[in-house]
Amino acid sequence: MVYDLPVEEVKVKPHQITTLHLVCALAFIVAGLIIAVYNYVIGTWGGILLAAGILLAAVTIVKNKWGTSNKVRPVLRIIELLISAAICTLSFVKQWKFPEVIFSVLTLTVAFALYWERAADAALKIHIDNNGISLPVTARKRFISWPEVELVVLRFGTLSINCADNRLFQFNVPAYDKDNEILEAYCAAMVEDNRGKRIVDEW
Repeated sequence: MVYDLPVEEVKVKPHQITTLHLVCALAFIVAGLIIAVYNYVIGTWGGILLAAGILLAAVTIVKNKWGTSNKVRPVLRIIELLISAAICTLSFVKQWKFPEVIFSVLTLTVAFALYWERAADAALKIHIDNNGISLPVTARKRFISWPEVELVVLRFGTLSINCADNRLFQFNVPAYDKDNEILEAYCAAMVEDNRGKRIVDEW
């Protein structure tokens, strides 16, 4: 048998998106201010960077819902990535050690966020079959084999997975509309069938 239980959770939380926007804005503001004040050769670019940082912070704070929407979020991330990569490149050319580290990390972080947030609103699910239980990407463990499971309970929209080593996983699955007793019976049968496969520590 195969069960797919939709999880009431999102892959990327809005506050995580907002936090990275603010981190980028702060980095741009500080870097722009330093360049504008102390570097007379590219002082104008420092002013532009400072303005970009202030604008990004204002959008994030005042228009947060708009800035984290599916249409605008990727555009902001690409702009952040381009600016951060440009400052990173300039830092390496000028051999500015501290900015090299900061903007290298920021560039990699924004690049990963751009990839990770592509499916920010994708539905998460728990997949249960004869092999075991596959958990959503947000879980600290992605797969639990049946020998590891002690009990599976679905009550009041909450799926609880109790493992043999006392680990407990719980997920909200209120949209699951099938008979929970059938699911629990199936899981109990799989647990019993695989109980003999458990690895027992010998002291």
